[in-house]
Amino acid sequence: MTDAANQSGKVSRFGLVVVIVCGLLWTTIGFRGGPLHADEAVQWSLARELSAGTPYSAHQDKFHGPTLATALLVSAKLTGTAPMEMSEHYLRSVVSVFVGLMAAAALVLPGVAKAPRYATAAFIVLTGGCTPFGYYYVQEMLLTAGFVWGVALWMRAEGTSATSRWRILSGVAFGFALACKVTAAAYLVFFLVALLLLRCFVPDRRWLRFGFGLVASWALFQSVGFTDLPGLKTWWLQLARALGVASGRSEDTLLAVSLAPWGWAAAWLTVFALARSGFARTAWRSRHEADLPCLVAGLVFLFHLALPYKTPWLLLLVFSLPLALALPYLIAGRTARAFLLSPALAAVGLLAHRSLAAHSPTSAEVTVFQSQVARLAKAYGDKFYVAVEGGHYWPLPYYLRGHPVGFGEFPQAARAPLRLVPATDASEPVVPGYVVTSLTLREGGDRYWVLVAKGYESVFVNVK
Repeated sequence: MTDAANQSGKVSRFGLVVVIVCGLLWTTIGFRGGPLHADEAVQWSLARELSAGTPYSAHQDKFHGPTLATALLVSAKLTGTAPMEMSEHYLRSVVSVFVGLMAAAALVLPGVAKAPRYATAAFIVLTGGCTPFGYYYVQEMLLTAGFVWGVALWMRAEGTSATSRWRILSGVAFGFALACKVTAAAYLVFFLVALLLLRCFVPDRRWLRFGFGLVASWALFQSVGFTDLPGLKTWWLQLARALGVASGRSEDTLLAVSLAPWGWAAAWLTVFALARSGFARTAWRSRHEADLPCLVAGLVFLFHLALPYKTPWLLLLVFSLPLALALPYLIAGRTARAFLLSPALAAVGLLAHRSLAAHSPTSAEVTVFQSQVARLAKAYGDKFYVAVEGGHYWPLPYYLRGHPVGFGEFPQAARAPLRLVPATDASEPVVPGYVVTSLTLREGGDRYWVLVAKGYESVFVNVK
């Protein structure tokens, strides 16, 4: 490792003030939540089904693990809030707890003074991890928090005895990440590769403790506290599906609309690389505590860059891992580095914000539509129901949750007071007994024709 002066020295108060001020400035112009994204609504739907007694392993959309839904149900028990009453803010508040947990991982790092660790934790909380995804109601935030803790506890275990508890706790954190999403399996492989590249892989009894913690933790969270053992098999089914999606051999593969998020992620890693050693070759030859998290983040970045499947929040770990576990070491003992590094990170994060958050956002029309439906339902009375033809785009179950809704074909669909028909082209349908308007669920696509029963068009505002 590098000399003690670089690793454990105290950064000046002025340098720490710069870090905190950058975080505070971020909060004034940073991310503000909008309508639920489709993937957020899927997770809410899973939690609602679990609360109704449906096992996770039997849910039709078990594409990710049950950890986020379980966390939401725990929160619901503590606050007395039913899934049908959960606002967007409530859902994202549950995820914000894991942003705080990720920030806390910086506090357990060895070989660095308290001040840089606490400044880093504050910077993460204030900036939401420097990405808009820190408060999205998606599994990636939980996966990232678990993985960051796994790496942090591993670093904490370095230099300890074979009977140390840190390795088993590291395995527990990695197991939690695996139960969040199968992508964590690839990340774990990259973690092991990074250890080999840094010559930190030492086969000893501590690996047995690590493996036990990982398997036990994964089984616990994947089976929802061992209450749903078929959920263990479901993980392997998810893995098989994920391989097809990631390789571009599945109809669910999402190709990149823009590579801008990956460009900003590369800039992010470049900032850390320059802070680590600049352009000095001799500095790169030395060992540094920041190398492990940065190298793992770099490998994950290259992994997602190479695969056809691309959604920006796959980059959350790339942004979060070096931020939480490398930043404390990089600002320790160097006032100039703290003065330059935190503004550079905030600048990249803010500039990247728009391209990162631009992944298939739900249209603001949806929340207006929700209030319109509520007025129509009140005017129509107890017999009101909604018919959504041709399947559904995921935000609809959440925003129509307060009303009887039928999806697909059913006998009463043609007589529903409110009907939604997929808009396949620009030609507006003419349906006897209905007045027609339109609804855009996702910017750039997923439009519906909205058919409102005649006689109620004045209640449903904005009707043509």
